[in-house]
Amino acid sequence: MQLLQRIDPRVTAALAIVLGPVLLQAIAQRREAAQASSQIQDTQESAHRPDSSSLSINVVVTDEMGHPVPGLQKTDFALLDNKISKRILGFHALSASDHGDDSVHVIIAIDMINTSFTEVAWERQQLADFLKEDNGILANPTTLAVFSDRGIALDQQYTVKGNDLIAEFDKTQPGLRTVNRSAGYWGDVEMLRTSLAQLSQLAAYENTQPGRKMVLVMSRGWPLLARTSSQEGEQARQWIFNSIVELTNGLRQARTTLYCLDPNDLERTTNPFYYQDYLKPVKDSNNAQFPDLSLQVLAEHSGGNALIGGHDITGKLNTAIRDASASYLLTFEATPGDHANEYHALEVQVHKPGVRVRTTAGYYANPQARLPRQ
Repeated sequence: MQLLQRIDPRVTAALAIVLGPVLLQAIAQRREAAQASSQIQDTQESAHRPDSSSLSINVVVTDEMGHPVPGLQKTDFALLDNKISKRILGFHALSASDHGDDSVHVIIAIDMINTSFTEVAWERQQLADFLKEDNGILANPTTLAVFSDRGIALDQQYTVKGNDLIAEFDKTQPGLRTVNRSAGYWGDVEMLRTSLAQLSQLAAYENTQPGRKMVLVMSRGWPLLARTSSQEGEQARQWIFNSIVELTNGLRQARTTLYCLDPNDLERTTNPFYYQDYLKPVKDSNNAQFPDLSLQVLAEHSGGNALIGGHDITGKLNTAIRDASASYLLTFEATPGDHANEYHALEVQVHKPGVRVRTTAGYYANPQARLPRQ
């Protein structure tokens, strides 16, 4: 498993300015490693090119039991952009039996930044149980990623052999976390910053890879910093908004759907559905708040899901993987933005009774958001 990328220095610089000098010492320690990432930065830049005139989105249609519905045709779909009907230019149905560039690739990510050692040990056991199912043969090409204080590590080789992934993950040992939730507010800030940087790096890499990707993150999510939501200054709100624009467009461009697999029991968690108060799209920096960047919100806005409650990670992995069995790729002509970072809400309707649709919540036209450089 290779270290994909160190902390993005643009993110580091932005948070140093916005969130104060307390972070500067930790930032300085990471700067030397960040300088070695120039080659990956070139890849990351390619993930944020302005949108072309046509956009493609992944769509999952499920029945009342949550099972994906296969066999739909182009005529079954209608697509609205800011409530205006758009002609579907391209249509492609995907299934678990597809191969090559059409296959759905699965990345199972283990979050060691925001998860305790006890939780990671349980996730390791549950992951092994999942990978051993069906005699260790997986339905989709799968690989593993690890978010940690050392940076994001990714096994860039996909396989359908679960035992090979178990052996690879067994080589990965959790390092001593330099920051955790007991460090208070600034510890939460550092964990949020590191988590978002590594997610952005993963999306940038996946943008260079073909096909549809599903990223299943085993994590309670990063700190929401909700108690500071009413105190954010203009610079902080602008940084949050820029991050939302880049992550929203970056995940869509990479054809990547995000899932949050929370390992915590409901009775031991304080309001795990708090993130639902922040599912409304953010259209400008004036309304941007830290919880808008939560893993759960990003997952649902990408067309994925937040699976909350209970220690059954194996069950959650199986629930998420169901979405790979049947999905659809729709291509349409995007509406040019009248101004920079203009938000466009997307709605996909399916002319079948009793179905639910999950897809990209929207996109930012004429994207010009950039995090400050060092």
